[in-house]
Amino acid sequence: MTDKKVADPKASRNDGGDTSAHLRDPSCLLDIRKSDSERLRVTISEYRGRTFIDLRVWYSIESGDFKPGRAGVSLRPDQVAEVVQGLLVAARAIDPKGAN
Repeated sequence: MTDKKVADPKASRNDGGDTSAHLRDPSCLLDIRKSDSERLRVTISEYRGRTFIDLRVWYSIESGDFKPGRAGVSLRPDQVAEVVQGLLVAARAIDPKGAN
């Protein structure tokens, strides 16, 4: 996976002329290109007054904009550290020298 964009809260959202909605959306924290038609995004969302961290596959539509798909997961903020640890364990299992 390449073409990864990590949001800097202090940085401008305009990135090289790309005016996609995710660049103007402060809730989008990470945007990773999976293919020409799919992206993996980490966003902050709110549902019924609760805040969630959302990892979701977004897909392109005819206009070129991206819409959230069904594939994804919403986590409570207190679950994030445990999920990150699990991802690091999985990465080390695949490549012990590559994961930090």
